[in-house]
Amino acid sequence: MSVQFNVSQFLKSDVGDTRSYDFQSDEPIDLEDASATEVSGRVKFTMTNFGVVATGKAHAVLHLICARCLEPFETPVDISFEEEFQPSIDIDSGMPVTAPRNDAAFEISANHTIDLTEALRQNLLLSIELVPVCSEDCAGLCPTCGVNRNMERCACPPVEAASPFAVLQELLGATSQE
Repeated sequence: MSVQFNVSQFLKSDVGDTRSYDFQSDEPIDLEDASATEVSGRVKFTMTNFGVVATGKAHAVLHLICARCLEPFETPVDISFEEEFQPSIDIDSGMPVTAPRNDAAFEISANHTIDLTEALRQNLLLSIELVPVCSEDCAGLCPTCGVNRNMERCACPPVEAASPFAVLQELLGATSQE
């Protein structure tokens, strides 16, 4: 299975007609600093006046780097998406489409193929946590020696974070002595 669908016959159908397909990506999807594998799901195409709306759900395994310990980890994710696809070539005349384009819509290729790869990539990117961590209790790296505290203990003394209220604490200490 693939994430590309030939919709040449579907583009000749009436507005409101639908078709549903299962899909599975044979290739990993690059997410810049991460990747998604085992991408699969179901999509429903609905014919509109301007093109095709693809509505679907997908499941993937994200391959990320932990923001605390810098170790690679995997996490499953489920996404829902709804994207518009507009044809670049008129199905009846074979001429380029001259109708105004929606800048947010994806393009149906000149050979009348819808490729879900970019739509899936964008929606998978949105599913990644802002600060991805391998687990809630990840201890991260030691700020002094850099050892991964999930794997070994270091001999460094605990580092106390500078509190933004430390100056106020000093003032309180000075006023209580007067």
